[in-house]
Amino acid sequence: MVDTPRITTKRLSTGLAFLSFLPPLQILKLISLRSEHFTLPKELADDIQQFGVADFAKRYFSTHKTGLIFRRRVPVEQMMSWQRAPLNSPLLVLNRSLHKDAVRIFKVIQRIMGDRDRDRPVGVRMQSEAPPMASNSNGNVSSINGTAVSVLEEERWLLVEGVMHGELRDEIYCQTIKQLSLNPNPYSVFRGWQLMCVLLVSFPPSKNLETYLDSFIRDRFTHTEGRVDVMAKYCVGRLANISKKGPRGKAPTCQEIETASDAAFNPSTFGEPLDSIFRLQQRTYADAKVPIILPFLTDGVLALGGTKAEGIFRVPGDGELVSDLRVRIDKGHYNLEGIDDCHVPASLLKLWLRELQDPLIPTEMYNDCVACAEDPEKVVEIVKKLPTINRRVLLFVISFLQTFLPESVQAVTKMTSANLALVMAPNLLRCDSDSVAVVFTNTKYEHIFVHNLLLHLKCNKVDPDFVPVHGLGASSSGRGSKPRYRVHRRDSSSASSVSDHRHDAN
Repeated sequence: MVDTPRITTKRLSTGLAFLSFLPPLQILKLISLRSEHFTLPKELADDIQQFGVADFAKRYFSTHKTGLIFRRRVPVEQMMSWQRAPLNSPLLVLNRSLHKDAVRIFKVIQRIMGDRDRDRPVGVRMQSEAPPMASNSNGNVSSINGTAVSVLEEERWLLVEGVMHGELRDEIYCQTIKQLSLNPNPYSVFRGWQLMCVLLVSFPPSKNLETYLDSFIRDRFTHTEGRVDVMAKYCVGRLANISKKGPRGKAPTCQEIETASDAAFNPSTFGEPLDSIFRLQQRTYADAKVPIILPFLTDGVLALGGTKAEGIFRVPGDGELVSDLRVRIDKGHYNLEGIDDCHVPASLLKLWLRELQDPLIPTEMYNDCVACAEDPEKVVEIVKKLPTINRRVLLFVISFLQTFLPESVQAVTKMTSANLALVMAPNLLRCDSDSVAVVFTNTKYEHIFVHNLLLHLKCNKVDPDFVPVHGLGASSSGRGSKPRYRVHRRDSSSASSVSDHRHDAN
């Protein structure tokens, strides 16, 4: 059993003695809020943090022992420090059926971080157990019986395990923390933090581990070697975001993994704060008043026949094509080559809105939206009070959806204004209540709010400096050029063409 450091009442004489009666994880939550409410003496804060971490270890870590004859327990500090040797058992208490997977996961993490040179891929089912062939010189690909397996594919296997098996998520995070602690190799540390960035866009830790992980990440804010501080600060934001949203429905693709691993230095167009996305494009698109992804996707929907597609915005696009287009955009390539289905850009538009780090309609305005949802005039007034960039994005989205409201269009798409409000409301409004009853009750009013926007918002009159225009088709003539808009229409089975353009991500 792990000895839990005791915090004496004397040490809490600053007026915070009540902390000694709180659960350790709650204490750590108070510490994480200290910058907003109060500042604890550093010595006291360190003691409380040690108390919380030790208590977590006491509750959830499995007992590890060493020695052949005189077996002794491995201290938590040693168990949670970097090691080159493989694990023989999970770090945490897990169902026995998952032990082999946990041990295998550690080998994959070592492989990803460059701490392990293997002659066979981990986590990939092979057709034969014949002796393996040697790996290539850079260690990035292993080959067995002619089957090449990249580290990237193994990393995706690890993410699939985490997405599919909730019990393994904390184990994956703890193993990553272990290999980042006292790691002597700067390259390995850098790769480990890249892995952490990918984990934090795939699935969250449990609530039991969340504060422990948050504390570990924040402790690295001052580690400038290898730019760990940059990645740590990025990871804190991602942790808060994914803890609210929950795990992805499926693991990221290999292309998405590559993008996520580099996101701390080259921010994605997805999952970031709206103002950050807007600033990212300012050097290239100085005159744009909304993120350029919006006209690109909406014009793509129209060019691919979205006004004639039954179930538009309700029927999902092909998952692989949606992921591919997402990666393409993150690399700065705004084109629809190989895509002839309007449901693909339509799905990605909803995904972009849903994945914004902060909801399009700010959380502090959510209650007002629900309260006045049935009053069209008040609904419109709320739009006028939104921050400028949020207001313009909302105007652009609503005005685009309004192009699907004519009866002649509804007759073909089978999507009435009420149907559109139903599928779009979750992408514009987010209820942050933990109460299922509250979320369920508010859903009705979220739909009504968006429905009234569709029917009553005059998007060309709300903002005199911004009038949304649709159906022009985005085109650029090369790197650094200003965007031009013109119609790109072929037949109903072809995509609009937009020349490749890459963001200046610096």
